[in-house]
Amino acid sequence: MTSSNRRDFLKILGAASAGAVLAPSVFTQRRRRSCVVVGSGLAGLSAAFKLKNSGWDVTVLEARGRTGGRVFSHVMPNSGGLICELGAEWIGESHERIRQLCSDFKIGIQKHQFSDHLLQNGIHSRPGAWDYSPKAKAAFDRMVKGFEKLTDAQQRRLDRKDWWTHLSDIGFTREDLILRDLADSTDFGESIRHVSAFGALAEYAENDPEKTQNQMDYKVIGGNSRLVDEFVARVGRDNIRTGMKVTEINQRGGIVTVKAGNETFRADACICTTPVASLRKIKFNPPLPAAQRDAAEKLIYARIVKNSVLYEDRFWKDDDFSMVTDTTSHYYFHSTQKQAGNMGILTAYAIGEKADVLASQDDPRRMNVITRDLVDFDQQAPSLARGIASYAWQRDEFTEGAYALYKPGQWFGIRPTLKRPHGKVLFAGEHLADWQGFMEGAINTGEHAAGSLIR
Repeated sequence: MTSSNRRDFLKILGAASAGAVLAPSVFTQRRRRSCVVVGSGLAGLSAAFKLKNSGWDVTVLEARGRTGGRVFSHVMPNSGGLICELGAEWIGESHERIRQLCSDFKIGIQKHQFSDHLLQNGIHSRPGAWDYSPKAKAAFDRMVKGFEKLTDAQQRRLDRKDWWTHLSDIGFTREDLILRDLADSTDFGESIRHVSAFGALAEYAENDPEKTQNQMDYKVIGGNSRLVDEFVARVGRDNIRTGMKVTEINQRGGIVTVKAGNETFRADACICTTPVASLRKIKFNPPLPAAQRDAAEKLIYARIVKNSVLYEDRFWKDDDFSMVTDTTSHYYFHSTQKQAGNMGILTAYAIGEKADVLASQDDPRRMNVITRDLVDFDQQAPSLARGIASYAWQRDEFTEGAYALYKPGQWFGIRPTLKRPHGKVLFAGEHLADWQGFMEGAINTGEHAAGSLIR
C-alpha cells in the first residue's frame, strides 16, 4: 500500500469508527450479534471496542494474566515513580488513528523525540558530527522520492532482496552499510541482511524528516498502558477474561465455538489477534488451509531484549538523548524524557544473537554489561546504576519475539495469505498491518476486522 493510499485508508477507517457509534449496524435491528475476540492486545481491544459500539456482544479471551499484550508500561522500583516501556514504545507523527483515540479518551501525549549520538569503536560523536556519505544520502533521497512510482513488479522485485543488498546496489559504501545496520536493526529486530528491502523502504518512505523521527515522536503521558486501561473500561471488564488460553476454534452451522480452559464460548464470529506463535498452537476445525498453516510456520518474530537501567543521575545531560552504538546494545535512549526527578532511565535495545546472550544472564550480570558498554561515553556510568528492568521478548511464551520480521520474499509472499479470513474467523494484529511493528498498525487491523463484520 502506498503512503497516499495508506492515509486514505486511515481516513476512511477513522470515519467508519466514528460513525459506528452513531449508526448501529443493521444486525442490531434484528438480534444482537456476537463475537469472540482472541487476544487483549491493542488489535483485540480495538476490535472489541468497535464491535461493542455497533451493538455487538463481545467476549475477549486473553491467555496472559493481564491485558495489553505487548503494551507493557513499568514503574521502576525505588525511582520516585519513573515509568519506562518494556513493550511497545512510540506513537509516530503519521499514526493518525492512535492519536485520535488518545484525544477521544482524554489521554495526554507529548513529544518524545531524540537526537542520535554515535558510539563506534569507542569513539563518541555528538548529533550532527556523524552522518552517511553524501553519495549514500543522495541515493537514499532518490529512492524514497521514487517509492510511490514503483510498479507492482518493481515492488515484488524489491521484496525478494534484503535491505543491505539493496542499499549496497544503490551506492552505499561498506562504512555506510555498517552505520545503517546499526541504526536500522532496532527497527526490525535483526540485521538488515535479513529484512525485506520493500518492507524496509515502505516504512522509511512514509517518514517526513521535517516532521518525524522515524515515527518515534510521541509517548503517552503516564505510560502506554493507560490506553489499554481505557479500552478495557469501555469494552467492559466483565467482557474480558484473562488466563484463558484458546486451544480450539470450531465452525459449524454458521456458529463459531471457541474453547479456552474448561469453557466453551459460542458466537456468530471470531476475530483472532494472536501472534503466529500462539496461532500455531490453536486447533481449527475445519483446519486452516495448508497455505495459511505454512505461512504461519514461516513467519518469525524479532529477537529483542529491552533493558531499562535506573541511574542515580542523568549523566547523559540532554533530555532528548539517544545513541546508536556498536556495543552489545545497538541503541540507547532516554526513557524518562520530561519526567521529573534527578534519577533517570536509559533503555537499551539489543537484537538478534546479542539479545539472546543478554537474555541468558541474570540481572546483575546484564546490568554490568550494559553499563560497562557506556564507559567510553561516560566513565561513571557503571557506578551510577541503581537497578534494571528487562524483558526478553523472544522468551515470551505467547509471542516468541517482539514483532513480526518479514524476510526477503515474505512481504508479498506469506503476508497476504496470513490475512485471509477463514470462514467466520477473521485475523488481526501488528504482523498484518502496513504500520507493522507499531501500536498504530495493531489498532488499524483490529478496527478493520471489526468493520468487516459490521458491514
